[in-house]
Amino acid sequence: MKVPSLRDSLDRWTGPPKVADVFEPRRTRAAGSKVDKQLGDIEMREPEPYDLRKLYQRVGESWGREHSLERVSARDLRKIPFVLFYPPGNDNRMQWQGPTGWLGAQPGFVREYDRWLSDGHRASSVRALLLEFLRVYPSALQTFDDLRRVLEKAVNGAASPPPSLHKWQQRCVDFGLLEENGDLSFTGKLISAADPVDHILGQAGFDTGLARCGFLESGIRKFLPTLSDRLARNSIDDAQLGRVLTLLECEGKLRFDDIRVDIATALLRPFAEHSPEPATKKRLQPFFLHHFGDPRLHSGKHRWSGTPEEIRRVVIRWLVERALEQFFLLVRETALDRHWRYREAFWRAFLPLDPDIWFVLGSGAKRLLEKMNEKEDEDEATSVLSGAQGDQSVLMLSLPGVTIAEWSHNGACRFWLDGTPGAPALYKSAYSREDLMGKPGHRQPHYGSSEGLWQDEIAHWLRENTGVEIDRAEYFPDSLQERQTDHRPRYTPSTRRARSQAAAGNSPDAPSRIDRTETAPAALRELRQVREAVMAARRPRVDLRAFMDANSPGWVAYTADHGVPGYGTRRTTILDRLDSTIARLRSLVLWSRPSN
Repeated sequence: MKVPSLRDSLDRWTGPPKVADVFEPRRTRAAGSKVDKQLGDIEMREPEPYDLRKLYQRVGESWGREHSLERVSARDLRKIPFVLFYPPGNDNRMQWQGPTGWLGAQPGFVREYDRWLSDGHRASSVRALLLEFLRVYPSALQTFDDLRRVLEKAVNGAASPPPSLHKWQQRCVDFGLLEENGDLSFTGKLISAADPVDHILGQAGFDTGLARCGFLESGIRKFLPTLSDRLARNSIDDAQLGRVLTLLECEGKLRFDDIRVDIATALLRPFAEHSPEPATKKRLQPFFLHHFGDPRLHSGKHRWSGTPEEIRRVVIRWLVERALEQFFLLVRETALDRHWRYREAFWRAFLPLDPDIWFVLGSGAKRLLEKMNEKEDEDEATSVLSGAQGDQSVLMLSLPGVTIAEWSHNGACRFWLDGTPGAPALYKSAYSREDLMGKPGHRQPHYGSSEGLWQDEIAHWLRENTGVEIDRAEYFPDSLQERQTDHRPRYTPSTRRARSQAAAGNSPDAPSRIDRTETAPAALRELRQVREAVMAARRPRVDLRAFMDANSPGWVAYTADHGVPGYGTRRTTILDRLDSTIARLRSLVLWSRPSN
């Protein structure tokens, strides 16, 4: 017989042989299970819903007839903890029930049950009573302190408690679970401790069936005013705030949904009048976006239901600030907008007015924003822009009486007064190019940025049409004024301009025709129209002769500043030069107006 080789044996090997059942350590496992029942956190089995109602009826009816527990069976007496706070929701339909519909709300019933426990009955009933007390934590009941003292005597009174109670007795001592105001004290210690929150909760027994118990809810509710005061005084450090937020969460959701209004009010009211520290805002903003949602959107409105408007506005203001920052960050990244720093300064000046702001992105801009934010904790809420360049974006603003669409790149700013047909609404999921460009009440191109010209015109239009007013020093600060100007025309003719004047038949020592105030308004109007036409052309190179007559006031003004243009000048260069001449003419027209 041929002996198989090692290779053949390994090919046919299916693993080590299975151990026969006879060798399984059944007795060891049974002993371990018994120890778990005695020393672990295994709870007394709660009756099924049907049996629970039957138990509630039997005990309640017996108490209603005799005001005694003498005729209640021993089996039912051991399970009374499960019906002390039954039915859930205080559904009171029986005459023998107390004011709240709970047996545990009746002082006489609590005294009788205390006598039964004092006779040395089963420790499982004491443990069940403790767990039900912590689960419900009925601090509003008249009998609350009576129940607490019953448990103190039953749990802590025994010099040598049975094994099944030993762990809970130690927890009550270590964490003050049955002390007066023990819920608030435990919460305070939990926030200031060094160990992880979840670790302490597990040590205290609040990690499984008690993760959302009334004891914790009551402690958090009582701690919230203190937390709000500490946030207002900036006396809570970042680590402690992180522990607070960890405590408020459980399994990815709010631990206690029914106190969400209290949570929002406590955490946000300190910042209704002033901005938080950056680290505090960095903690709070993702927390609220995750658990409450964007208060501007339909998906988030119901989760903010009941929260005061001034509290919701805090988060909206943070989102507005972030949207404005993201918009101009995108503009900088695309490097196609020559006026972005002027626009950023201008629209930031409106933040104290608490505007609503929304972000609309082309496909390319959306991908760029996602890439820029890939390391951030939360995504920016945006809408989709169709029918425009992929890398374009639109910043929508809503101020009292007006909706504004500010386009990136060389796009103009558009304004719709309230009630204007076709005015776009904020917070839609998608917009077309026509939605954000068609039939505005006012259209403002961005010319003369360094002189503050378009800024002045928008500020004037808003003041006249809506009453919204911003000081010039706020939207056009000194740091942006490359040339300090008092709106007087300044002339610095170059050799190129002198040659252009000579070619036009003007003496270099005499002003060109366009420097006369009677022709400046006509030239200004013409160049603004030319600029719009060049923008609409969407060609990379432009022949300016195709847009204006060689002898027109606008042409003379342009060539006086920049010389005769070439036949294929870059479109961006033409736009820059048009903006420069428009700014000069605008200054000339303003200066020539008679003063009041």
